[in-house]
Amino acid sequence: MRRFRNRLILIGTALVAIILGGTLGFMFIDGYPPFDAFYMTLITVSTVGYAEVHPLSHAGRVFNSFLIFFGVTIMLLAVGGMTQAIIELELNQYFGKRRNKRMIDKLNEHYIVCGFGRVGRGAASELQRAGAPFLVVDKNEDRVEWAMKSGMLAALADATNDETLRDAGVLRAKGLIATLSSDADNLFHSFRQSVETVAIGFRPHRF
Repeated sequence: MRRFRNRLILIGTALVAIILGGTLGFMFIDGYPPFDAFYMTLITVSTVGYAEVHPLSHAGRVFNSFLIFFGVTIMLLAVGGMTQAIIELELNQYFGKRRNKRMIDKLNEHYIVCGFGRVGRGAASELQRAGAPFLVVDKNEDRVEWAMKSGMLAALADATNDETLRDAGVLRAKGLIATLSSDADNLFHSFRQSVETVAIGFRPHRF
């Protein structure tokens, strides 16, 4: 996701630069009013092909020739880059989710770390050092990305949702570590897992 954002920023910066440069060029070379200069730049780099807003001088036409070459090139690169980025993002998310799902389905006798805040990160680090299988569940995208970059198995989901815990393999898990930001959510987890302890012999752990 960060790579996608960086690419968007780069494309946006290039487009702003070419439009701003074209607008200023028409203003200073041929004395266009600001809006007319912007409009002339826009129809030039977008290859719409309308007539000149105002007659251009020789210097203005030379400038416009360079603007057409560089502007159209940047526009084509921007469209291509955007298309590629979107396709890559969709494919990465699709295959990433499938790979994560397969890995989660294979987990057994593992720990589920609900929440990847300060305490959750500490708990996950200890489990990672101990070589214990575990899964991090958090609804914050940046935290999940952080966990995955640290070599941990993580899922972007709401840990307070019953379906999320079932998908995380709670019935096969060895323990659950509730480190959510809300005490009410942690208490809810403790109560629910206490009930499951009686029902299926599941023994949760809480930091």
